[in-house]
Formats: sequence, C-alpha cells, structure tokens
Amino acid sequence: MIDVTDTYYNDNGINEIIQSDLNNLIAGYTNTTYAYAIMNKKDPSQMRIINNNPAWFTLYLERKYQLIDPVIIRALSSVEDFFWDNKVLIASGHNLTRIFSESSGHNIFQGHTFPLHDYLNNLVVLSIISQEDSGIDMTASRPHFMYFLTQLHQKTLSLYSKIHQKKNVILSPRERQILKWISAGKTYAEVSVILAITERTVKFHMSNAMKKLGVNNARHAVRLIMELRLLDN
Repeated sequence: MIDVTDTYYNDNGINEIIQSDLNNLIAGYTNTTYAYAIMNKKDPSQMRIINNNPAWFTLYLERKYQLIDPVIIRALSSVEDFFWDNKVLIASGHNLTRIFSESSGHNIFQGHTFPLHDYLNNLVVLSIISQEDSGIDMTASRPHFMYFLTQLHQKTLSLYSKIHQKKNVILSPRERQILKWISAGKTYAEVSVILAITERTVKFHMSNAMKKLGVNNARHAVRLIMELRLLDN
C-alpha cells in the first residue's frame, strides 16, 4: 500500500506555513504539544498530522493508530470540543488503553481536542496536549482555539486548492460492498448469492479488507467500520 504520508496533504512548503502558525499559537506556553490532523473520513489511512512531537506522531501514523484512537473515534461523531485522558472511552464502551500506554512515554496522556468536519469529507482536529503547568486556561481559551482552527483549516484548504493531490483508497468498491452486507448480518453464503460471486471470492475480499483495517476477524472489522463510519454515504 502507498504510504499515506507521501500522498495526502504532503506539500512541504504549505505545511511549513501552517506549522509556523501553530508555533505562534502556543508561543508563551510551556510543556505544550499541538497536533493539527486532517483525516479522510472515507479512508482513515489517509492522514496528515502537523505537530511539534514528531517522535510520537511519526510512530502513530506508521502504526495507523488513528484506526484505534478513541479520541479520533469520538471526534468523528462530535462537533463539540472535549477533554480527554488515558481513561477515555469510545461509544461502544471499549477502553482502548494500548495506544495510551505507548503515548505516555512521549508525555501524551491528556489533552483537549477541537473537531471540525469540512466540505471535502475530512475530519479535522486540533489537539492541545499539555501538562498542568502549561499556563493554558482552557476554559478561557476555548473560543480562541476554536476560531484559530477554523481560520487555519480554511487557509490550509485554500493553499492546497492550488495543487493536485494524489489519493489512495483503503477499501475497494467490492470490499465495501461485502462489508456493507456483512455488517447488515448476512453470511458469506448469502453475500455470494446477493453479489452473484462465489463464497470463496467473498472470503478472499473480506480477508483483504481485514488486512487493510489491521484486524483479525470479521466481527472486529464490522465494529471498526461502524465506529469509523467508513460505509457512510
């Protein structure tokens, strides 16, 4: 599969401009990490994170942690900002502590996230990740951060509208079809009849989809696509 960081919002010149704005945002604060992330809601493997903690976020993207990150999963169904820590739960009630056990080693264990959903079907988040002595009064600063994110992302979209971006698709149309019917409760045999293909072909495409999603069984694949809304129109 093509590396997501090479094909999605990847212009170094533009990203340096955006990073400069983010650096100015937190100037004066101490012990503060920021992460401005853009993720394709149809294909979460396509994600760009402009941040000031590359050791963690490079690892995050390499391991595709956005597929299991409860902060991202919550942001997908929210328009309100929210505080999170290493006890955050996703909607289905599963506490995904694996990601936090690793991020804590990079001083990432709590933060405040501002979500935004744009007209290109991207989930955009600005996460301000800080320790108690950062000097940020989040209650007083919320309107400022929300306004900043809106302005920053519009600037990003305007700059990127002038260049062509290549995109890869995580799930093929056939894989999406099969996952749709499996999520509706159909068996492999029933899906083969519906799509007029062999049951072996159904299993083949389902196996490929599970590999792309990084899961080991169909039940987990279905739960993941529902959480990430990969089959939404």
